[in-house]
Amino acid sequence: MNMKFTRNTLPGITAKQYKEKILDYVSRIKRAEIVEDGKVATYLRIDYMDGNKSLWVSKEGQSDYVHYCEAFAGKRACPHLACSVAIADILLGNIERFALPKDPDELNALIAAIPSSEFHDVSKAFGILAPPEEEELPDAVPVAPAPVSKPSTPASAATPKGKRDWKVGWTEIENYLLGQGIDRRLLVKVQSKRKAICDLTAATPMSIEPMAPSTPYQGKMLERALRHIIMGKSLLLVGNKGCGKDSLVNTIAWVLGYPLYLQTGHKGYTSETIVGENMPTGKGLEVAFKYTAYATCVMNGGLVHFAELNMLMPDATSIFHSVYDDNKQLSTPYGTVPCHAEHLFIASINVGEQYAGVKALNAALKDRLAVLHLPYTADFKLLIEKKSGLTDRHVLQWFEDIKIQIDRLYVTEGVGEESRTIRGFIDAARYLKEFGVTDQSKIEAIEDFILNRCEDREERFAIRSQLRMSVWKSLPKTKEEEDYESGVA
Repeated sequence: MNMKFTRNTLPGITAKQYKEKILDYVSRIKRAEIVEDGKVATYLRIDYMDGNKSLWVSKEGQSDYVHYCEAFAGKRACPHLACSVAIADILLGNIERFALPKDPDELNALIAAIPSSEFHDVSKAFGILAPPEEEELPDAVPVAPAPVSKPSTPASAATPKGKRDWKVGWTEIENYLLGQGIDRRLLVKVQSKRKAICDLTAATPMSIEPMAPSTPYQGKMLERALRHIIMGKSLLLVGNKGCGKDSLVNTIAWVLGYPLYLQTGHKGYTSETIVGENMPTGKGLEVAFKYTAYATCVMNGGLVHFAELNMLMPDATSIFHSVYDDNKQLSTPYGTVPCHAEHLFIASINVGEQYAGVKALNAALKDRLAVLHLPYTADFKLLIEKKSGLTDRHVLQWFEDIKIQIDRLYVTEGVGEESRTIRGFIDAARYLKEFGVTDQSKIEAIEDFILNRCEDREERFAIRSQLRMSVWKSLPKTKEEEDYESGVA
């Protein structure tokens, strides 16, 4: 092969600087050691994020780095060379020469000449996320059954269905996370966490299989949530209705592979019934204790989303304290059981004056959780488009204009909070997508999914008046409005 060789003159400081950047540039490293003419030749194949590749060859006392890219061929600064020097430094080796083939085909031919079976992946040694299709699964780890203190405790809700393959769907998840700006160092930790969860947890009859949401969560709160979870913290999500709490929970379950359990708080719960209660078996007057979704998740692992946590009476939340402190034990009528190593508790609360019956959360419980305040919405039009499939830019802008006016009325006059509903706008958009955009369908969609959610008629009339004076001058008055203005009703 006709290659041009140049001496490695990169300064030592370059290797030190690029050690921290290897994860940003390199996607995979493979190593092969082959006996040639009685001597061991070492080959290191390096694949880069941008699709370029290279081969480091060390044999007969000579160490060469063979690489082709447009920057290197054009004698411009090439980060691939700097990465190779950093990799060599980590391996306590040295690159003496850089070799430039005449074109990429020559480099590919050189790599292809080495049997692929001779290479083994050494990416992990550099903290690089190994491609899942190439990596072997670790040995199976048995799922530990939930310990119980009495044989009469029902086991049906605590019987896992079997170990799951963490690699299924990982490519789609990885692309989504990279698109959300997740850096590769965190991605390595996310993959490791997903492996552990899939090894140690399994679906039960009460859980939902993790799956890709139709519209995964968009925003920086995902990254913050993942960091807390990797640190072993459970979460409390706080925000207005429609800010994406459910979307974030479903996305976390999908990304990390958690079986998903759902439970909703209400004022009738006690610290005992949050765990379970006696239920009829269907055999005469016989009853048996049945664990809730929450308790099943604590014992078997998985993610439980406990929605509307602030609907619980303050004394009922004491059941959570021992689960999320250093004890990690759940009290049940049959004794205490340990919290599963891969159990995640995500509670959520809605805020706003329209939520009657909500209680102030116990400070001791909040102290055990990472509290995330979710923004109202990151990109309203993008969210509506992705959730509904409606792509008409004029209509999407019209929706946003209406939302701005309703928000403005709420801020300035304190009315219309019930109409500040992201779900309502999503349903209205779906309605228009299904039945077409006409003057009548627009009235029906906005009235039925947004305006009429305001039960107070004076507030509802105030919103309609605000819209007529601003972004929707043709919005007709209802008979009820006309009667109200004329003093008839």
